[in-house]
Amino acid sequence: MPRVQIIQPTQQVTTDAPSRPKLRVCAYCRISSTHTEQESSYEMQKTFFCNYISTNPDWELVEIYADEESGTQAYNRENFMRMIKDCEAHKIDLILTKSISRWARNTLDSLKYIRLTKSLGIPIIFTKEGINTMDHGGELLVTIMSSIAQQESASISKNVQIGVRYHYAEGKVCSGVYRLLGYDRTAEGSLAIVPGEADIVRRIFREYLDGYSAKHIAQRLIEEGVDGSKTTATGLTFNRHWNYEGIFDILSNEKYGGTLLLQKYYTVDFLTKKVAPNQGQVPQYLVENNHDPVIPLEIYNQVQEEIKRRKKNPTFFKYFHNSSLSGRAKCAECGTSLRRVKAKDGDKTYTYWRCGTRVKKGKYPDTECGFKGIKEDELKAAIVQAFNRLPEKRDELIRLGEQVRCLGLNPADEMIAGFAAAAPTESDEGNDGEQRVEEAAIRMRRAEYADKLVHIRNLIDRIDDMVGPSAVPVEARTVVDLKDFMENGEPPACSDEEDFYRRTRRHYPRGAVKEFVDDDVIRFIERILVGSDKIAVEFKAGVSIEVSR
Repeated sequence: MPRVQIIQPTQQVTTDAPSRPKLRVCAYCRISSTHTEQESSYEMQKTFFCNYISTNPDWELVEIYADEESGTQAYNRENFMRMIKDCEAHKIDLILTKSISRWARNTLDSLKYIRLTKSLGIPIIFTKEGINTMDHGGELLVTIMSSIAQQESASISKNVQIGVRYHYAEGKVCSGVYRLLGYDRTAEGSLAIVPGEADIVRRIFREYLDGYSAKHIAQRLIEEGVDGSKTTATGLTFNRHWNYEGIFDILSNEKYGGTLLLQKYYTVDFLTKKVAPNQGQVPQYLVENNHDPVIPLEIYNQVQEEIKRRKKNPTFFKYFHNSSLSGRAKCAECGTSLRRVKAKDGDKTYTYWRCGTRVKKGKYPDTECGFKGIKEDELKAAIVQAFNRLPEKRDELIRLGEQVRCLGLNPADEMIAGFAAAAPTESDEGNDGEQRVEEAAIRMRRAEYADKLVHIRNLIDRIDDMVGPSAVPVEARTVVDLKDFMENGEPPACSDEEDFYRRTRRHYPRGAVKEFVDDDVIRFIERILVGSDKIAVEFKAGVSIEVSR
């Protein structure tokens, strides 16, 4: 007979059902701005979800996630993406949100993250629509409602654009400029001149008119340690590194002339927020006399025409920074550029400038030139001598300036004004293209005349510093007494051409020129023709001086 042994129980048996862990629930809120009413909306949403979750004994609150961003791009919403990462880390069991439009206004983003949470077994409940993404047909309803939300966002974007353009057309402007060198934005949204920064801007415009390239201007600012950083009224600091692009941006910014060009860029897609340069796709609005100018509008326009002129002949206006003589020193016999070479004479090494046909024979196989070369020291000494003979050309420069103004600049201005005043008619529609071409050609010639006048003015100022003011007749002096000159300093705005030239005038040491300076060559000299018996120095102002060797 089998023997049965009884093993006594070691644990107490209970009839109660096993306890289930609470669901970890979070809520997501999104507000579109930091306005007071939106802050109130956020607090109301937060209070609602806190109460809603706390009344359910099977739920525990994880966190209230909230963003103050547009709902068209999910990756721009920091807390939304943090919530998704917490879902992937299995820290959340259920998501609550007020409506589909609060979740996302982009149909693709909406479905993408709904499917992601669904794959993780995490339902989303939209309290306003009463939709649970885990229910049968829930995704279809979400798709329909998301499409409606996206269309609503598109409509809002279009209405905002129409409102902004309406304000532009009415002249109601609020510039978004914060880091513009030379200006600060006031609390009212207007632009106020910052005197120290404005001086840098005026210098850049003046040096460009004097003949420097944007690259060379940047190099000079770096070498002189000019600080281009800017601290705004709100305490934000922007560090500016001088380079070609930065200088060119300043030269081409219409705000420095007191005008404001609105809608330079437009939004290509309201979903991606991608913007592109406005090249005629949408209207632009030019607001004249919007704020005090850092430079006169005439100077700004002159620089724009000079930029176009240089672009048409980039080789001619290309400056070589290794030596100021490169590209300027030419052979008087064949016209080829001289090249800088090193040569030994016994134990000593000299620097020579020789005709390119002799240095690069393979480049000029059909050119025979008898010019052997010139020592660099001799060439520099000849240039210094030419500068010291400039006072004898002063009267000629004054007459030349009058001719350029009376026979060139003034007639060009009258013709341009005539184009602006002429109202187009139906019969002129066929000639509109020809008129534009003619006007562009006249503007280009006008830029050449204006450029010549700048160089004449510069050279006369250089001569005045050499000979001293007492040697210059009062009626012939170029310095102009301005009405708006203040005893306690300059006015912040600069709206007069003569005021601009006076403020940006460079002063040189009194007396004769004693040494060769690269900057003088770049600023004043157009070309140096070097021959076997003489050197002809041609100045940008239109005068020439010959020096015997």
